[in-house]
Amino acid sequence: QAYPQAMIASSSSSANNTWYPDSGASNHVTNVSQNIQQFTPFEGPNQIHIGNGQGLHINSPGVTTFPSPTNPKFHFALNNLLFVRPITKNLISVSQFSKDNFVFFEFHPSVCLVKSQDTKEVLLQGPGGPDDLYQFPALIPTISTQPV
Repeated sequence: QAYPQAMIASSSSSANNTWYPDSGASNHVTNVSQNIQQFTPFEGPNQIHIGNGQGLHINSPGVTTFPSPTNPKFHFALNNLLFVRPITKNLISVSQFSKDNFVFFEFHPSVCLVKSQDTKEVLLQGPGGPDDLYQFPALIPTISTQPV
């Protein structure tokens, strides 16, 4: 079975509510347990491999949702969200997010847009950040009350 992957390359840590789209990631990843709304049974390998080949321990998987900042009636799902303490950024798997939420990503020189596949409405947008990485600041998942 293939190991989950995260391909971000950055030396700085992120704010807890900033998420980064990662086209090389096979799963969503966070280092903040409160970003997970509901923990799910663990299946699969117990490590995620990052861009330098290093394996990081997966503490637990889960799911969460958050509303679209541009259309609060629309809620995004982060399925298969992995809690990995040593990771430095909250990562959104572009392919998984697109499939689970019926959206597509548009990458422009200074902004990343997430649009509905059906209506083409912009549901999420984020600028390029200081590391030249696109980011979605201030995405606040439903707060978890479950211990890890």
